[in-house]
Amino acid sequence: MGRNKTRFKFFSLIFISALLATALAGCGGSANKNAGDDAKDQGNSSAGNEGKTITWLTARPENGAIIQTVRELADSYAQDHPGFKLDIQVTADRPSYLTKLRTLVASGEVPEFIDTDADPYAQELAEAGMLVDMKQFLDEQGLYDQFYEPALKYQELPDGSLYLIPLEYHLEMTWYNKKIFEENNLTEPKTIDDMLTVSKALKEKGITPIAVDGVDVWPVLRYAAMIPFRATGNEFARNLSQGKAKMTDEVGMQAASFVSEIGQYFQQGFATTDYTTALNMFLNGEAAMYRMGTWEIPSFVNENLPKNMKDNVDYFYLPTMTGAQTPDNEFFGNSGIGLAATADKFEGIAKDFLSFVLKNYSDVYVAKQQMSPLKFTIEDESKFSELFLQIKQDMDNYGSEFAKPWDTLLDANTNSVMSDLIMKLAMGGMTPEEFAKQVDDTIAQNVNN
Repeated sequence: MGRNKTRFKFFSLIFISALLATALAGCGGSANKNAGDDAKDQGNSSAGNEGKTITWLTARPENGAIIQTVRELADSYAQDHPGFKLDIQVTADRPSYLTKLRTLVASGEVPEFIDTDADPYAQELAEAGMLVDMKQFLDEQGLYDQFYEPALKYQELPDGSLYLIPLEYHLEMTWYNKKIFEENNLTEPKTIDDMLTVSKALKEKGITPIAVDGVDVWPVLRYAAMIPFRATGNEFARNLSQGKAKMTDEVGMQAASFVSEIGQYFQQGFATTDYTTALNMFLNGEAAMYRMGTWEIPSFVNENLPKNMKDNVDYFYLPTMTGAQTPDNEFFGNSGIGLAATADKFEGIAKDFLSFVLKNYSDVYVAKQQMSPLKFTIEDESKFSELFLQIKQDMDNYGSEFAKPWDTLLDANTNSVMSDLIMKLAMGGMTPEEFAKQVDDTIAQNVNN
């Protein structure tokens, strides 16, 4: 019964998306249609039919390391498959990308490969039979055990199935200014309470404790997820998204109270501070801490730092807490937006190409100073920064599961409301009790729809 209800909701969504597709026809719809028709014609190709173009609809940065890597591998693949071409269609703005994806789904013109988060929408696509079972594909190719376990787990759908493949792998940490800590006799926080103590000490000395990118909201939302992950793993977050747990539960209230308290240690005006500005605050020594991830490694190698910051950047991961249910070597990380393959277009050249990409991915991607989701070794350490090598060791010693970001578990409507509320909570514009009640009310409405 539950599955039928899900399928009904999905096809209702397709109907709504179809109306949207009609409305958008005047602003690029015909171009999308041509791309979709080409993909449809190519979908039944065999591995021997080499003169085919396959399409990847992606939300990744045009000049980012992932697209550069896949382009290089496509060129290499084409050398042994004359006439092969990979058409990479980039829509880096995520809301615009999602609109385009839903439009193509509604019109039945989804290309061979698409990007999507492991969210409820991807679950609906999988249950409708539109996506390739990647667990089965990776097992068949002998590749499943070649991935870092957390990178794959991050891509699991709400029901635990795997229909997405990661193309990146990141740990998230708090970067800190060693000189500021030393001058104020402070050490890395070992517990979540220590984070508050350190932040308070810094603020009392007139130092901005934490620089935060508030414009993108998710960096603030991460603070809400800290205590629940330490207390329950991902159980509370998953149950909350399904209406089986409440923010007014003990763990939820601890999370809300923590955000309310830590928010006073963010920089003034953090709600209107964007990513680059927050990073520059930290790089210029205007804030003692900055929470982000391993994708910032290039920003912190000495040749890219201001003079006063050279050899002055260190980091710590999510601190622990009394009664923690997760080990110290499990914390926040991610493997980014996932790559999915369209089920009815995956035989032949598309399948063979994906296998080729995955088997050669790390060699090309890691050379760009990036952490691959596929296990890799470094033969010549002189080509990498000390910071890169240190974090590579952390990855090799990581546990089994990332803390799941709440914004990948909650439905779109709840995400929107939660984004507004978390900022108000962190700014002191509402109490933890008010926050928790409004979150619970919103989830209850959306779970029942």
